[in-house]
Amino acid sequence: MRLRLQLALVLMAAVVCRAQIIDRMVAVVNRQVILQSDVEQAARVEFLLDGKPLDQLASSATLQDARERLIDQALLQQQMVTTAQLDPTPEELAARLRDVRAQIPGASTDEKWQAMLAAYGVTEHDVEDQIVSQIRVLRFVDLRFRGLVRVDKTAIATYYQDVLVPELHKQGAPVPPVDKVSSKISQILAEQRIDGLLNEWLQTLRSQTHIAKMNMEADAVSEVKPEMKLGAKP
Repeated sequence: MRLRLQLALVLMAAVVCRAQIIDRMVAVVNRQVILQSDVEQAARVEFLLDGKPLDQLASSATLQDARERLIDQALLQQQMVTTAQLDPTPEELAARLRDVRAQIPGASTDEKWQAMLAAYGVTEHDVEDQIVSQIRVLRFVDLRFRGLVRVDKTAIATYYQDVLVPELHKQGAPVPPVDKVSSKISQILAEQRIDGLLNEWLQTLRSQTHIAKMNMEADAVSEVKPEMKLGAKP
């Protein structure tokens, strides 16, 4: 789940001086262009949703990570034949936005929320766009991999004994019988295996895809791979 949720983005050093930055390509994925402004906007939204301070946006490593997530996102979007069945309804989007705001300290009132959006240099529409992208990816990956994952009783018992029980003992918490938590353990293991399948598939797609990366401080190509057809199977 964390990997999928992270297919969402990050930054540019001069966020406060955004208007002074000349937009340019920072990556091309099968002719799909990723602009510096795309990375910056994704970064600002991610930092807002995670409650990270703006001064951390100046990290070049964060910028590189953001671009990699946008590349992964582009690879997945290119595999989607249609997004109609993946998009949330207006009601689902509104509910998700409420949930997001509830998790951000200081975003409870509309006035404070608008002030936070302005401070991070984004709009509510930018946040909604990111939420829609996240939901599309989650649903697409679930449709592709959920049917391939099987969690048996042995795996559940192993997780219970090797992971859950020691963790509960460390916390001084009571240990429930395995049958009371088997459903939750099965869900955790299924999510872990889906993440593993997704990671393997993304690596395959990257190996088959034309990906050009430009230096985000100078327009020098740092990586180019031969263009090949997509469509690899997990």
